[in-house]
Order: sequence, then C-alpha cells, then structure tokens
Amino acid sequence: MLIKEYISKIEEKFPPILQQSYDNSGIQIEGPNVELHNVLITLDVTEQAIERAIQTDAQMILSHHPIFFHPLKSIRSDNFIGRIVYAAIMNSLTVYSCHTNYDAAIGGLNDILARRLELKECRPLVKIDEYGNGIGRTGFVRKMPIEEFVNFVREKLEVDHVKFAPVGNVEIEKIAICSGSGGDFLKNAIDAGADLYITGDLSYHEISQAVQSGLSIIVVDHDETEKFFEDGMIEFSRDLGFKVTRYHERFYWTL
Repeated sequence: MLIKEYISKIEEKFPPILQQSYDNSGIQIEGPNVELHNVLITLDVTEQAIERAIQTDAQMILSHHPIFFHPLKSIRSDNFIGRIVYAAIMNSLTVYSCHTNYDAAIGGLNDILARRLELKECRPLVKIDEYGNGIGRTGFVRKMPIEEFVNFVREKLEVDHVKFAPVGNVEIEKIAICSGSGGDFLKNAIDAGADLYITGDLSYHEISQAVQSGLSIIVVDHDETEKFFEDGMIEFSRDLGFKVTRYHERFYWTL
C-alpha cells in the first residue's frame, strides 16, 4: 500500500472536515509516496519519535497532535520544530496528524473512552452532524456511589491518579466525557444534565464553576485520555499489510 492510499483510508474513516477550526490535522510533512512497510504511531511528533521512526525504518509517522498550529517564519536548527522538519525531510518521512477529527468521529477517541467506561445510550455531547459524529460523549453508566465511580474510572482508563471534585455524596448515573481539553464544553455537560464530567484538562476556575453548578468533575491527565489513540490506530491499521510500531512517550508525571 502506498502512503497516499493509507492516508485516504484514514480520511475516509476520520474525515478532516470534522476537525475544529483551530486544528491542523492532515499532512504535516510530505515525503515520497512510497510503499509502506512500517508506520510509527505516536501522540506527539518529538525529536525522539523521529529518531525512533528512523531506527525502525518507518516511512511514515502518524501522530495525534499536529506539529504546526501556527505559521512558521523560519526553519532553524536552534528550534526543536526546525530540527524535526529537517530530520523528517532528510530521512524521507511523511508525517500525518489525526487530531480533533479523530476525537469527534464515530469509532474515534471519545467512543473508545465511552466503551471503556461502559456507557449506555451513548451520544455526542456536541453534535457535528446527523450521523453520530460530534465532540465528547454523554450517556449512562451503572449507578454507583461517587467514590466507587472514581475507582471505576481509574481502573477502566488505566490511571493511578485523577483530580476529583464531587458535589456532595451523590450517586453517579449520567456522565459526560471529553478527551483532551474539555473546558470549552463544560456548559454542554451541565446543560446535558450530567452528574459528572470527565476530561483531560480543566482550570481551577472551570472546576469551581462546575461544582457550583451541580456538576461533579474528574480530571484525568491530558495524555491519559488520549493514549488510546495509539491503540485505536494500531487496530485500524492492523490488517493493511504493513508493520505498525507504537511509540509512547511521557515527559511529565504526577508524583
């Protein structure tokens, strides 16, 4: 399979039109349209990810987060983005990112989270179209005390630590989820009548606003809500006739 054929399959399943206005999903760096033998799948395109791609003879890097959110004025060796661009070009690597369109698409990141949390009657928190694509998800879980639910989330999302802001000692039944940064959709979670909102980023003031509005909060580290991108894209790519290498890199920890 050629690189452009693989990209076409990705875009058919996770259409770029679903991405949010600020996003820059798609080709970041275009290399030769060669036969694919190995794709490196990762959250972020770092110098270490580029190095790993070179070591494994990958022809392409598929990342969740784009390299470019803002225009570059120059490509310089004293800037990590410049070094990434230079190394990718010199090693004939194509770099492609699938970000908020993957979050929103049917079968994408928020659906993966919803399945892990065993959501019933699952639907988008914010609809994008009539087909089921949308930002975040909302639905029902098995009714349980809030402290039990926190442990349930830690187990299902495979995390050791979460931020937890409860509204009293309530039972949780309806929840909203949003992978990555969910502050922009806090009001949608409140309006949906959720008992609790799970996301990867909220500020102090957003958490305070939520609790005062009667919405309990669980904040999981940003990358901990997005690490399942790698699993999802490995599964998507499994039977396409080339090797897939996962590169998972953490650069901070909660102690």
